[in-house]
Amino acid sequence: MEVKLSKQQKVTVNSAEDIYPIMRQILRRENKIGQGQEHFWMVGLNQANKILYIELVALGSANMANINPREAFRMAIYKLAVQVIMVHNHPGGKVTPSYEDQDLTDHFIQAGKFLKVEVIDHLIISDETYYSFVDSGIFKKLQASERWILPYKLKERYRNEGKNEGIQLGEKRVREMAKAMKQKEISIAIIAETSGLSIEEIKGL
Repeated sequence: MEVKLSKQQKVTVNSAEDIYPIMRQILRRENKIGQGQEHFWMVGLNQANKILYIELVALGSANMANINPREAFRMAIYKLAVQVIMVHNHPGGKVTPSYEDQDLTDHFIQAGKFLKVEVIDHLIISDETYYSFVDSGIFKKLQASERWILPYKLKERYRNEGKNEGIQLGEKRVREMAKAMKQKEISIAIIAETSGLSIEEIKGL
């Protein structure tokens, strides 16, 4: 369900501080209906980091762990958002992320990469304060996680790493061969022609 926003709420977002006051207003308004329940929103931004929409994706703590990325990113694709911010509340007031919160963020980061919609933060909010995954440093760790990375992406990475290792190994063997030829007092010009190394490189062996 798309949340109705005033013109004043369609601000440019450069940090968690910019989005929190707006989300707190929305939480207070929605709490009249769902007091004590978890709300999960997706905030879509355009290329200028201006809010395009805020969508309530799920309501109720039982649904939080089962949120489908396809549903969560549907509005982002429809509205042509280039970035999104995940936001949900903890009704108890504590905004420390659970393992499930971190895992969901990890999952959505990878889903966003696949859909070309970048996840740039996840905020956990209460009526009094908020927790930003980016500000806390957790977000960077999750970006490096491979738990939810697509299998074909892993294959590409391993293939490239193997290719780089092969190149490095080949270069090492060429240098070893050139060094051995130099020790046998073979002409530097011949070594350069055979190995492909420069005369300066050979002299430095």
